[in-house]
Amino acid sequence: MEETRTSIGLKCEIVTPEGLIYDGRAEMVVVPGEMGELGVLPRHAPLVSRTVVGEARVREIDGKGWNHLAVGSGYVKMQFDRLLLLVNTAEQATDIDTARAQAALERAEQHLARSGEPDVDMHRAEQSRQRAANRLKVAGKA
Repeated sequence: MEETRTSIGLKCEIVTPEGLIYDGRAEMVVVPGEMGELGVLPRHAPLVSRTVVGEARVREIDGKGWNHLAVGSGYVKMQFDRLLLLVNTAEQATDIDTARAQAALERAEQHLARSGEPDVDMHRAEQSRQRAANRLKVAGKA
């Protein structure tokens, strides 16, 4: 039986606590892993892995090119030609408000500059800085 266009590639879903951010078919998906980028093609071996703050890229099956997303940390699961990326945040490059991201980056850097003060949570400030810098990097690829 001939494969239909919808059965080509792999099913890709990107989910945050707020809900489904991306749902489509892909030729390839690249996610930010703890030890570098992880590229996944159809028929990839099953896997579960932690992901970190970074850029996820989805090469869409319809030939439109790459879809870039700024994602937070989480997990990726690949099984039966279905990739599920569960992350704490995700935003399409085209939806990123660069002015808001720049303001968040500046706030985080101000907090980091106050290291040693008792009211500054350095871990939280560094996480905020990483997320804001990532959003700005990904927004440039829209």
